[in-house]
Amino acid sequence: MTRRYLITGAQGLVGRYLTARILDTEPESEVLGIGRSGSVDGFFTHAISTRGGQERAPLPAELLASISARHRYRSVSLLDTPGLCDLLREFRPHCVFHLASALHTASQRDLLQTNVEGTASLMNAVADAPGLDALVILGSSGSVYGEPEALPIRESDTCHPADMYGLTKLAAEHVVRIHAERGGLPFVTARIFNVVGPGQSESHVCARLAAQLASVPASRHSALEVGALDTTRDFIDVRDVAAALLLLAQRGDGGNVYNLASGRETPIHAILSELLRISGLNGQVEVVRRNDRTAGVRRHVADVSRLQGLGFAPAYSIGESLCDLFRYHRAQWSDAFQR
Repeated sequence: MTRRYLITGAQGLVGRYLTARILDTEPESEVLGIGRSGSVDGFFTHAISTRGGQERAPLPAELLASISARHRYRSVSLLDTPGLCDLLREFRPHCVFHLASALHTASQRDLLQTNVEGTASLMNAVADAPGLDALVILGSSGSVYGEPEALPIRESDTCHPADMYGLTKLAAEHVVRIHAERGGLPFVTARIFNVVGPGQSESHVCARLAAQLASVPASRHSALEVGALDTTRDFIDVRDVAAALLLLAQRGDGGNVYNLASGRETPIHAILSELLRISGLNGQVEVVRRNDRTAGVRRHVADVSRLQGLGFAPAYSIGESLCDLFRYHRAQWSDAFQR
């Protein structure tokens, strides 16, 4: 059977890897990606640091290899409800992965417009498309929990978001639930924790550290400016996130919430130590601590037993993820070192 998947935010990190996962593991499936930007073949929509300055981030080789005629892309705004309805009527997806999201660094206006209003517009379009019975999988975030009352964090725990990003992601969950229950639509909520992997934007700590170290030639002493290193997070490889999302489409229980995480608590200082080892720059880089301390939760790690109950197990260790991430960023600087 040919299954059809619609992915919002399809040119983002998770969207690109999910598309590749579907095309690689389901030979007859079709994917329609949508986003607010125009099609950018061979690149993500975000920029990364290179020897030439900030440039659009290229797709890793594994994603380039997965490009297929079974994948199409359309530029459409999440706020264009009639346009979304027409697209859904035409493509008739069996499953809608809603991954489009404003980043945690976005303005309050953009967070509300994209994460809340955009989600409501999409759900209205799904409900209005005649005869459509698509499973909606919402890509939410572990940030909805805020400072946890206990660890590991279970899906049933109370949510106290610590910032506007987490608040708007939690609001999006309620938007999907209300619309789905009102229209009798199946839905699953995926609370994705801290993603890491090749191609990641430097707005995330692992990629920021990897990019800074990748820019340092092995023969040169340099300084690395870092923030708080004593906080902990639950990191999961983007390729494992893609596998878990597809698993939810296949086996997830309708109406349920799932933590998408590794179940491993990792301090930021351990991330830095591992990247220094991978880069071969131990002892050659001066680590300089900034005095500012950004707001946020101190410790985060998820209970992943519900996801494990579907048969999920991470394929990548944090060491493998960081190694691939560093190699990706080092490749952007390698020409500069050879001059």
